[in-house]
Amino acid sequence: MDRQPNRPVHVMFEDRVEEIATVDRALNFLRRWPEDRRGHVYQCTWNACNAVSIGRVSEFDAMRTFIGFAEVTGIYVRAEDLPFVAAKPREPLFKKGHR
Repeated sequence: MDRQPNRPVHVMFEDRVEEIATVDRALNFLRRWPEDRRGHVYQCTWNACNAVSIGRVSEFDAMRTFIGFAEVTGIYVRAEDLPFVAAKPREPLFKKGHR
């Protein structure tokens, strides 16, 4: 299983796969996340990634949080699926409005 924060995280967003390898890249990605989809999981992930800069959260834990965010929102791409990834992301675990 590749859900380890010491490896880049791959996500499907806006019909393309993106590699998120650092907390800075995760924050840049989160800034682009649609405002109408920013629920509790998004906010926890945003807070964890921002807390790295003041030493309250480790980069390792922030990236673990980002992986959870990617899984819950249905944008997570497993490493073994990268060569075969479809243009359509998986269904999120929680439908819009049910966070």
